[in-house]
Amino acid sequence: SEIVIYEAARALCNLPNLTGKDIAPAISVLQLFLSSPKPTLRFAAVKTLNKVATNYPSSVTMCNLDLEHLISDTNRSIATLAITTLLKTGNEGSIDRLMKQIQSFMSEIPDEFKIVVVRAIQGLCFKFPKKHDTMMNLLSTMLRDEGGYQYKEAIVNTIIAVIEANPASQDTGLYHLCEFIEDCEHGVLATKILHLLGREGPKTPTPSKFIRYIYNRVILENPTVRAAAVTSLAKFGAVCADLKPSILVLLRRCLFDSHDEVRDRATFYLTVLESNNTSLINQYLLDTLQSSIVGLQSLLVHYINNATPEPFNLNSVPITTAPTQVTPSSKTDDMISEPRKSAVPTKTRQEEFAEKLAEIPEFARLGPVFKSSS
Repeated sequence: SEIVIYEAARALCNLPNLTGKDIAPAISVLQLFLSSPKPTLRFAAVKTLNKVATNYPSSVTMCNLDLEHLISDTNRSIATLAITTLLKTGNEGSIDRLMKQIQSFMSEIPDEFKIVVVRAIQGLCFKFPKKHDTMMNLLSTMLRDEGGYQYKEAIVNTIIAVIEANPASQDTGLYHLCEFIEDCEHGVLATKILHLLGREGPKTPTPSKFIRYIYNRVILENPTVRAAAVTSLAKFGAVCADLKPSILVLLRRCLFDSHDEVRDRATFYLTVLESNNTSLINQYLLDTLQSSIVGLQSLLVHYINNATPEPFNLNSVPITTAPTQVTPSSKTDDMISEPRKSAVPTKTRQEEFAEKLAEIPEFARLGPVFKSSS
């Protein structure tokens, strides 16, 4: 029975501590099912291979040709699993071809499948950082296409994650996000991007090119986004001395905004920047919040629920501390100060079970254990 063969192959793939050699027979069986005329078998096989490819991508590479044929499968679930599996097993030379296939494929699937593909592309960006231009261009095209909030959020989060992990992609990624907020219908995403621009934009070689995109938000958006844009502009003025006069002019224009939050922010940042006081600029513009967000939230909820007449005291919020890391020198000192222990090889749990099993005559004649799930 085909289903029994599949379940046996799937059970073998799910065993812990396997090597590529151990699961090779199961992958060969699953590869045969990829060309089955039955959609259920094709779906089951590609789903299992997708899971296996996470830990053993090189072992699934032998199925790439069959997986590429499944991209055009009439069942969109099968096609989505095929493309995400190919993204896990692909090498640097196949990325350009994969991106072209994905571009023609994305318009035919719903948002929930698109999000799966986007997350797979994110993993590929981390795996092959030199190919960030090709993948960033595809993500930018996806941003311009039709889609819901969750789909656009997944793409924005992917671009931000790539920017933070790969400094070489920073300029390209920020430019694509700037293009997106020019016609972004989701205020939450626009605010998030403006915050990123204020943090990373001044560090780029040509920060002035981002000012136009940010100030456009002050003119065209809702009050929440306008307020975020004012903060972002102020950060450029704090870091880039050559842009400071222009930023001050733009902030003065914001003093006539129709919303009080935007006016208040513009007034505050103007006062801080015009003071030329480095400590004030660092404290109110550049330094991140040192308070614990979780602690701040819980204390604010407690304050609101109890209706205390006293004003809220920010000093009562616990301060976040950076995790203590052991430096290489201190680690070396600890190793030197401790007495040296003799390197006695220890048996693994599986080896102990194998020895105990070999002591039983009925099992001993069957040979060594192939693989134990214990």
